[in-house]
Amino acid sequence: MFSTTEELVKVLGVSVFLVEAALLFWLVLKGKQLSNPVKWMALIALVIGPILLVFLANFHVFDNSKTVDACANCHVMRPMVNDMEDKESMTLAARHYKNKWINKDQCYGCHKDYGLNGKMKAKMDGYRHLMKYITSTYEEPIRYRGIFKNANCGSCHYEKPNFMAVEMHQPLFAKFKEEEISCTNCHGKAHPSPNQRTPGSEDYERLISQSEYVEEAPALKKFIATLDSDK
Repeated sequence: MFSTTEELVKVLGVSVFLVEAALLFWLVLKGKQLSNPVKWMALIALVIGPILLVFLANFHVFDNSKTVDACANCHVMRPMVNDMEDKESMTLAARHYKNKWINKDQCYGCHKDYGLNGKMKAKMDGYRHLMKYITSTYEEPIRYRGIFKNANCGSCHYEKPNFMAVEMHQPLFAKFKEEEISCTNCHGKAHPSPNQRTPGSEDYERLISQSEYVEEAPALKKFIATLDSDK
């Protein structure tokens, strides 16, 4: 019936809102006739209903925060997405993307720490990023908060036969596990450097505007045009 969780959450949200409005209207008609059934209806309409709506709204935000679209919709994240979708780029993100090593939610696929706690933390981080963006409490170039764990790479690579077949990996494997050495030490940076992402730098205009993704997303293209007109 519902092709995605997002559609289900939207329908549930609208349904709860309509029930909430109907209950409140009924309470107004009843006036001061507060029988026990009316008291229960009041509890549902004024307390339980709003709490449920807040939960559904936040679930919708959390679930969508893991998509590439969610990242691309933030002006400060566009250099990351643009570079990732640039077929000429040799950053780790771009190489993973163009070779389709991750099928969907490519940003989330690398930036969540694996396991339930890691997935929840990643969604909470996405929500925090959204709030900072909406309230303009960020500074460019944005920087990763925390340490990117090798385990995020290892969850896909450690068990692959060709990983241990690489002679250099064998003596370093224990160091990878203990986070004593980073995969990027040998395999290059994951994204454009902070200097490249700083407004006014030589690469900034290219990273902020050039993207095949924009051609595929009219809403985002319109959003970018609005930003450009404000400069």
